Amino acid sequence: MPCRRAEEICVETMIELTRSALGHARKMGLMPRIAALRLGEWVAKGDVLELSSDARSDEFIVRGRRVWINPEGGQALIFLLDYPAHPALR
Repeated sequence: MPCRRAEEICVETMIELTRSALGHARKMGLMPRIAALRLGEWVAKGDVLELSSDARSDEFIVRGRRVWINPEGGQALIFLLDYPAHPALR
């Protein structure tokens, strides 16, 4: 997501999928839509992402967030999506 003001710090965001989320996304043909998602820093752990179409709605949950810092010093905020979108039972 591009910065709107010069003083904003922009962080690249990336998406990872759990094994069950990956299997569901592949089975339902959702990989292109997931790859195109541009989640903002405001997305929080526990948020539900609903991918809707005319035929159905698929809900994924943000299971976790982490900051990845690469060897060159660049960084990204990584969101881990899980399916089905049920809260953790802990």
